[in-house]
Amino acid sequence: MKKLFVFIMLVFFQSYFAQDLEQSSSKQSSFALLQPITVTIGGDFILTGSFTSSRNQRLDHFVTSVFAKAQENVMRGLNKPETIKLVMKEFDRYALRDITMKRVNGDILKIDLLKFRLNGDFSNNPYLMQDDVIIFPASDYERNFVDISGAVNKPIKFQFVEGDKLSDAITFAGGINPAFENVTEVEISRITENGNNEEIVKTSISKNPLLIRGDRVTVLYNDNFKKPYKVLVLGEVGRPGYVYITKGSTTLRQVIIKAGGFTKQADLKRTELVRGTDNTQTLKLKAIRNHYEKDSTGTTLPVLQVRIEELLTEENRLSRTSNLTAEEFQTSLAPDLYLKMNDPKDLIDFSEIFSDSSYAGNTIVYEGDIIVVPTYMNSIYVFGQVKNPGYVKYESGKDWKYYLEKAGGYTERAKDESEVRVIKGDSKTWLEVEDKYLLESGDMIYVPKTLPRDFAYYIQQIGSISSIVSTIVTLTFIIIQSTK
Repeated sequence: MKKLFVFIMLVFFQSYFAQDLEQSSSKQSSFALLQPITVTIGGDFILTGSFTSSRNQRLDHFVTSVFAKAQENVMRGLNKPETIKLVMKEFDRYALRDITMKRVNGDILKIDLLKFRLNGDFSNNPYLMQDDVIIFPASDYERNFVDISGAVNKPIKFQFVEGDKLSDAITFAGGINPAFENVTEVEISRITENGNNEEIVKTSISKNPLLIRGDRVTVLYNDNFKKPYKVLVLGEVGRPGYVYITKGSTTLRQVIIKAGGFTKQADLKRTELVRGTDNTQTLKLKAIRNHYEKDSTGTTLPVLQVRIEELLTEENRLSRTSNLTAEEFQTSLAPDLYLKMNDPKDLIDFSEIFSDSSYAGNTIVYEGDIIVVPTYMNSIYVFGQVKNPGYVKYESGKDWKYYLEKAGGYTERAKDESEVRVIKGDSKTWLEVEDKYLLESGDMIYVPKTLPRDFAYYIQQIGSISSIVSTIVTLTFIIIQSTK
């Protein structure tokens, strides 16, 4: 019995001390992992030298930490957006591939952090060890590159490393885009050293050929036209909003029908089809609006400057061979040119849209087009020098004087009634009130203002007239003297 008791006690103490030794060893191991180690960065990196790390830190985490700290220190002293942008561009130029890791035991590892970040293979992201030396290669994306585009998710130009295959390039490009069907071939463009000659290599993806420095890879595909083609219909229709269309075959009539047709309040005379992607200027305006809405730093000005330069360039092209005076150009052609570039619309008679043989109904609509159907106001807008400017209910057969009276009549600053103008609501044409025409709902009546003239103005006019008279008298005297 005593022997059995002694045996049990021996087993107990052996188990207890073994567990204690295991815990002690584990604590020592954890403590060792937390002990600082020294790692050296060399080569073409933004910051080189020896840095403190730990054995439980992987290479990518270490490099990212050193990079972020260096970036923070540099950015702290910068405040101009342009300078910050340039510095950021320089920071992002270090290589992620073909990194050499030298270990104190003589081992040399080749690291590809770009692959690790894409596929999570930890063989390209090892734990650090005491006295590791990490050497970054030179980064030259202008000469040492492979460029891939076509049926891939993310066209990219990446750093070339000897041994790269087509499969590597496709991986770096995010894989084959599933929107394209039956993608089986690639075309590799290789140019000679002088850049004058090109070799085209067409091969299948399954062969996975080796690439060479400077290859430009196109993953071939047949374009897929399954795209969200749509136009925007606004205003007086049954279902305003986006209407889906086909590529180059949906008519304006079909769009209006899909949008629920016109309401009873629709003003078809003022309804407009504004072109989208068929007019590059509309896209430029959209880009400017988007840039302005997203940007709160005030750097929109350069974009607006480009837009102004485009307008001036178009003006110069038209004025180069014209016979217009500078005043005629600025007061007449320039406003029309601005509208031409910024108000692209088709002249459509929407009242005929449901006629099978009409041009309006059979007009083809395209992606990005906008149809605006305003509300029929049944009114005339009177403004300018009237006592109560605003909308006056339209009465069929009434002339312009009726609407002026409804607006309270002239103010003291109003010009003579011969200067009153009617502006047509659909065409924006200005007409003299003496002309015989029919007022329609949506038209506008404008009463201009007599500008006040001070004493200095009349003195200036007298001076100008006196100068002209003096010049004429002088010329006459010279002519008389020369004929004697």
